[in-house]
Amino acid sequence: MTISNLATCLRTPDLTSRGSLVDKVSTLIECLCKPSDGTDKRIEASHAAERAFDASIEAEKIIADLLTRVVDLEHLVQTDELTGLLNRRGFEDEFNRALSSAERHHEQGVLIYIDLDGFKPVNDTFGHAAGDEVLRRVAETLNNNVRDTDYVGRIGGDEFVILMSRTRWQDGLSRCELINEHLNEAVIDWQGRQIAIKASVGIQNYGANDDGHDILKRADEAMYKTKRLRSDLKHSTDTRIVANANM
Repeated sequence: MTISNLATCLRTPDLTSRGSLVDKVSTLIECLCKPSDGTDKRIEASHAAERAFDASIEAEKIIADLLTRVVDLEHLVQTDELTGLLNRRGFEDEFNRALSSAERHHEQGVLIYIDLDGFKPVNDTFGHAAGDEVLRRVAETLNNNVRDTDYVGRIGGDEFVILMSRTRWQDGLSRCELINEHLNEAVIDWQGRQIAIKASVGIQNYGANDDGHDILKRADEAMYKTKRLRSDLKHSTDTRIVANANM
């Protein structure tokens, strides 16, 4: 074999099948072998090419499997096991990305903060299994009333958040009021008894250069304003109360 054989192999583009690829590799190996000592180097080179080809395919499979496992692990790390929503870590990652986008493109959005009212008595009266069912129903209700582009997270025991990026204040407020209505009208049948879901909701807008922790804190404060308003009007049947941090 000569250097011209090697150059011909490199220039030839026909690698459309395993057989042709093995032939090319075996020819390359033969070209790189020491001058023939009388043995058939082509057979040896062909076997080496077959092994190299099989090894490369196996390596690709292993790498693809490892990448899939990494993606699955990242999903588990960022997902709340009970509800399937984002956990605090996952939600904060998405929120930070949204804030970076808002800074780059001068966007605005809203953050909705939800806290269940009287959740501890549910656990104490009906048991933790009933409490888990309440949390799952809340997650389902939130998921059913947001856009595909929104992010919903469970960031505490009975605390939930919704991130609505690229959203005007009025649109976010309308969505918040709808979610508040659906949550406070939800009832769960549990072993022949009914459990009414009650929640307090707060909303806060954000824009370019806003700090994520500050926005989350202000949305939390807005939610607690709703709780206080509800407490002051505990005999009222109006469940449409929604506060924001600027009230």
